[in-house]
Amino acid sequence: MTFKRTISERELRAAYSPSLAEMDWAREMTDSDETRLSLMVWLKCCQRLGRFPRLAEIPAQVIEHVRNEPGLPEQVGMTDVAERTGRNHKTLVRSRLGLDGDQAAARKLAEQAIRQAAKTKDHPADLINVALGDLATNSCEFPAFSTLDDLASQMRAEANGAIFTLAYGRMSFDDHARLLAMLKVDPATGRSGHDRAKKSAPRATVTKLRLHPRPSRTVCRNAPCWRS
Repeated sequence: MTFKRTISERELRAAYSPSLAEMDWAREMTDSDETRLSLMVWLKCCQRLGRFPRLAEIPAQVIEHVRNEPGLPEQVGMTDVAERTGRNHKTLVRSRLGLDGDQAAARKLAEQAIRQAAKTKDHPADLINVALGDLATNSCEFPAFSTLDDLASQMRAEANGAIFTLAYGRMSFDDHARLLAMLKVDPATGRSGHDRAKKSAPRATVTKLRLHPRPSRTVCRNAPCWRS
């Protein structure tokens, strides 16, 4: 979804090296070194990320690696490629990869996937991964990471809110009063019941376990007797 801060030479070769077929395809589709570089960079970035990043996001080492693979001159860059040409290149890449570029449809699919997953998952990364899986299965171009992150936060808040509302509705008036009392700060200790509830349990030891009363043993007369 996003570029790594540091990309190793191994990853550059594995993920960003155009194949001979891809280089031939780019040569057929373009009429200059600059446009050929642009098309190949968009192709490799989309293959790796599942989306088209902003030009400013693309690490210089990725552009340099893609430029060196077919032996293009060092002075060839992407900044001189017209914006309209860049949009045409992305259309060509989508066609080659079989990607659906409808971002509204992709967002709707991601929202549905995250809303369903939020019923059983809580970590935002897990929710985003579920959405990415559904998007990949349906050959959708991925939305920006910020879009998926916002959706995960929104759906997570909705799911948790529904759980909290359900639990609160099942509590008695006395339970509500006890919850509110946990927010009151004890003048003597300067702490509230909520503070004590958040305190991590100490390390379990035999001595501490002996301080707790042992539960009474209940004998079930109808249960079978097992012998070792």
